[in-house]
Amino acid sequence: MGEAKRKLEKHKEMLLSCAGVQTMAGKVQVRWETESAATPMGQLAYFIQFLHLTGLWSRWLAGCPLTYGSPNAPSIADVLGTWMLSILSGHRRYSHVTTSGATG
Repeated sequence: MGEAKRKLEKHKEMLLSCAGVQTMAGKVQVRWETESAATPMGQLAYFIQFLHLTGLWSRWLAGCPLTYGSPNAPSIADVLGTWMLSILSGHRRYSHVTTSGATG
């Protein structure tokens, strides 16, 4: 098989491994890398799609009792999103939220 045919086959394989995922920010393309190691966050895009399509995320935001008075305060979605991603990353303590990659 020539170099051009190998590149074409690799491109076809890459296209078959792509999937469109609907998120809060719009549609995102997810591509599987078959030769890479698995990561704990590999399925996160599909979890976000699940939260969006079922309405769980919007209901969680609507029912959140947080209120901030400062114009510099983060949005409720940013606070809850950071908290959820921290929990999914394995952080068990509030102090771990601000660290990068620390679990424990």
